[in-house]
Amino acid sequence: MSQADCQFEIVSDEDSFQALQHEWDDLWSSAHGQYGQSFSVCWLAWQHVAKPRGRRLSCIVHRENGQLVMVWPLVTYRRLLWTYLCPLSPEAGDYTRVLVADSPAAPALIAGAWQTAVKRCGADFIKLPYVDEGSELHAVASRERHVMIAARTVAAFAKLRDETEWDTFCKTLGTMSGKKPGALERRLSKEGQLTVRLTDPGNAPENAALVEWILARKRAWGDRVGKRGEWLDSSHYRDFLVNLLCPANGRAMARLFVVTLDGAPVAATVVGVGTTCVDGLIASFDARFARFGPGSIVVEHVIKWAFDQRLNVDFGVGAERFKAYWSRNNITGAWSGQIANSRWGVLAFRSKKTVRAIARWVARLRGLLAGRRDGASTFAASDPSGKRSLDLPMNPS
Repeated sequence: MSQADCQFEIVSDEDSFQALQHEWDDLWSSAHGQYGQSFSVCWLAWQHVAKPRGRRLSCIVHRENGQLVMVWPLVTYRRLLWTYLCPLSPEAGDYTRVLVADSPAAPALIAGAWQTAVKRCGADFIKLPYVDEGSELHAVASRERHVMIAARTVAAFAKLRDETEWDTFCKTLGTMSGKKPGALERRLSKEGQLTVRLTDPGNAPENAALVEWILARKRAWGDRVGKRGEWLDSSHYRDFLVNLLCPANGRAMARLFVVTLDGAPVAATVVGVGTTCVDGLIASFDARFARFGPGSIVVEHVIKWAFDQRLNVDFGVGAERFKAYWSRNNITGAWSGQIANSRWGVLAFRSKKTVRAIARWVARLRGLLAGRRDGASTFAASDPSGKRSLDLPMNPS
């Protein structure tokens, strides 16, 4: 192990991890950290998601002159014969980011953290969901020799901190679906008593009930559109959200906005709150009121609240139209990758790829033989273009 490697410590036990809290909080504040980089959020993710699922801590830290200047919380887990390394998170489509002091040394610290993860965490595979494209982490990870799966998606970011007047800002937006800000709310208010409000972090029963409501609506939406991540059915993720909104101690790292009509919820969203930015976490609405746009109404109130708090808004990944609208087309990229980090990992991946290639070849051969008999297409119905592709899940666990 080189001297440079020794400068990076891997925290692997819970007590030592918890002991980082005060200096982690100081670093998060001075580095203008985002919601998911805070100790409080990572601790809740560990307590309510990662630990119950059997993950093990591998938190990489670095100090200079005794002061914490870099933290990258990771976890490992076993799947069959292989060890996976991934970020410590609620595992619900979260960004992968390194918390590092704002200094000229930041690129070198991130590169060192990456080498520590590669060399010292004992992983056969490294999974990195949603790394900011163009970031230092993206630069070092995407250069790895054995990037076995890579995908790019878009994200949107609303820069609000430099804006001074809400009405002036709204005038720069134009319209979305022919509607200006405020129009949908005025329309829905004609259907009954309309209220949009923030819930009280101290009201645990209400927050828990609304989290359940959001998840139920989100599951129904996922069934309709064919998009349903396992986290939607996870009691661990549900507990994480509730404790995020109603912490046993300390300040709440998230807020819940709800739109009610005659006292019943028709839309709600949970947002994480960082030092300079609000992160959209999860939102849903009652499909019976879809034509009134209740989801758009709650988003507008989140934007206005963030504006008043002088916070930017990170909408997260996805190309939904409302994200481009409110961000004024400030679209960024997010890179996700899975890297084979050992010979054993490379062998496993190549073996899986070979098995799938053989399966496709057998399917094509069967189609060819069937086509000779009855004139059917030589390509399977699930591959109408005849193009062959490798389709492996980002999260095999």
